[in-house]
Amino acid sequence: MGGKGKGEGKDAKETDPAIPKAAPQGDQITQVIGEVGRWQLEKILIVFIAAAPGLAHIFHAGFITPKQRFWCAQAMDEAGVDIPPPWIVDYPEKNKSYTVYPGMGNLTTEKKLMGHCIPGCMDYDFDHSFWVSTMITEWDLVCEKSWLKTLAKLLLFTGFALGSFCSGLVSDRYGRKTAIWISSITMVVFGVITSFVPWYPLFVVTWWITGTMAIACYTAAFVWTMEIAAGKWKIYLGMSMNYSWPICRLIIAGLAWGFRDWHWHLRCISALVAVGAVILFWLPESPRWLIARGRMDDAKKVLSDASKKNGMPVEPEQIMLTPPSAAASKGGFLDIMRHPTLRVHVLIMYFNWFTTAFIMYGLALSWQSLTGGLFLNFIIGTILDFPAKTLAMVLAQKVGRKYPYMIGSTTTGVMFFLTLFIERDYYPSNWPIVVLALIGNFTTTMCFAILYMYTGELMPTTVRAAGVGSSSLVSKIGGTLSTTVAALADIHPAIPTVIFAAMAITSGAVTFFVPETMGRKMPETFDDIERVEFKAPWKK
Repeated sequence: MGGKGKGEGKDAKETDPAIPKAAPQGDQITQVIGEVGRWQLEKILIVFIAAAPGLAHIFHAGFITPKQRFWCAQAMDEAGVDIPPPWIVDYPEKNKSYTVYPGMGNLTTEKKLMGHCIPGCMDYDFDHSFWVSTMITEWDLVCEKSWLKTLAKLLLFTGFALGSFCSGLVSDRYGRKTAIWISSITMVVFGVITSFVPWYPLFVVTWWITGTMAIACYTAAFVWTMEIAAGKWKIYLGMSMNYSWPICRLIIAGLAWGFRDWHWHLRCISALVAVGAVILFWLPESPRWLIARGRMDDAKKVLSDASKKNGMPVEPEQIMLTPPSAAASKGGFLDIMRHPTLRVHVLIMYFNWFTTAFIMYGLALSWQSLTGGLFLNFIIGTILDFPAKTLAMVLAQKVGRKYPYMIGSTTTGVMFFLTLFIERDYYPSNWPIVVLALIGNFTTTMCFAILYMYTGELMPTTVRAAGVGSSSLVSKIGGTLSTTVAALADIHPAIPTVIFAAMAITSGAVTFFVPETMGRKMPETFDDIERVEFKAPWKK
């Protein structure tokens, strides 16, 4: 097929399908309600208010287990006999011994040492000068119990992965609004329960459910948003959902600084989510999903209401919609893998999602050594997040999705490779390495923002949520595995650096085989892509 001019790629009417090139045909939704109007803005605001606060549960994981100084209040031997202080604690690896007394005034002055683990200690006390209550102080998760806080976070991560995937399945089968509403209400209920539970095992279970619903709600909300607008507004409104992440960073940082009690953090977040769950009453189902599922009358009713709100009233019986075929109106996750063209594109996108999350969380593991305290880390991450997502939005609108991602991912890899040639501990505060890490973090964040939109545009409406949700699941696997790879730095600092760099450059290269979706109509069903064979970019 012949090449397309640049002017066509920028056509706001979006007359080309995202994957195949079909006969020119206007988007049947925007022909009725327009690309953007009061109705779209009001409904997207509802979606944002409903979905965004829940993400604070994800970032809360960083504030629920902060470093906190501690000491042993009471120690006993195996026979239950009290062991009076002082206690002698040996550190063979440091060739040091300490004489330890209980109490705030006897805390160690070493910055990296939060406290001493006393054999037979039955009760630990904590420094509450800043943090009133944390998960650590609630269940004495120090010394031999310190692994339990890591376990809780690891299980929470599995919930994020499961929530992304299950949200896609529920959203594609029962509707976007249904998925958002169910996850919101469940998140409120279990968020409140988590703030009151007195037992650690029950806490882990309820916290896991809360986190699962948080990412499930956001995944369904993002798909709803990108399906409701078209043209340049699909970029601006769809990618604006990415601002949920830095905004929620600010929310949880503010709550943590203001209350300093993890119980109240959860209750405040739950209150915000509850507001969103209530206003979802005024949110209709995605008309694009209704059409893809063959529910034409319902879709016409939604579009008629929208057209009246936008000042271009049309009655339901006047709206002409093209129904999908019986086969095309159905579809599930397995159908993605059965389709030869879509399967290749999705597997490449899976690798991209895995890589970006792999690098983002790998950076996060070493971020504390690059900056100061916990709150400063969050502020730096947030400052980088806003401009990175804004740049992603501008590039997606002006340049496209494919090449900004390729260049951004490759830049990340190059930044990591450059750090290999800089001598450590030679410059003050290792500032050249810090600068390169900041650039790499910026470009990786930009790439991640592009992926949400790019992946959704490649998917037919009948499986779009499943495609985005399963991609998000893969990213959570990448984030989990990054904790293991980062540990290789203990063997040699260059090992994780080389792995991150190689994966980033590879991710940028394989994206060359994925089609550009800029200015093209999103595919509605599998019928829209069945005519296209997979071709290498250099083949005509």
